[in-house]
Amino acid sequence: MLSDGMLLRIYIAESAKIGKKPAYRHLVEMFQKRGFPGCTVFRGMVGYGHEQVIHTVDVLNFSMDLPVVIDVVDTKERVMSIVDEVEELVEHGLVITHDVKMGRKQK
Repeated sequence: MLSDGMLLRIYIAESAKIGKKPAYRHLVEMFQKRGFPGCTVFRGMVGYGHEQVIHTVDVLNFSMDLPVVIDVVDTKERVMSIVDEVEELVEHGLVITHDVKMGRKQK
C-alpha cells in the first residue's frame, strides 16, 4: 500500500563544497545521521546551472564539474523539518520538494 510522502531533490555541481567536504557527501552523511531511510546521489552526464555553462562528460571537453542530483524521500513532516537547513547549506544550487506516493519493500 502506498502512503503519502515527500521527495527532497537537490541540484548542485559536483565541485560544490560544504566546509572542506564535497557538498553531496556532507548532505548524505547529514541525512543518515538524522535517520532518513535512504538517500541517493546521481551524477549527471550533461547539464548546466545558473551560470549557463554546459558541463559534460565529453572526452574532448574535460569540464568534469558535472551536475549532481541528491534525492531523499520520507514523510512530508520529516522532509520539511530539514528543508531550511539544506537551503542554508546549498550556496549555489536548487532545492525542490515534490509530493509523492511511496511504498517500502523489505526482505
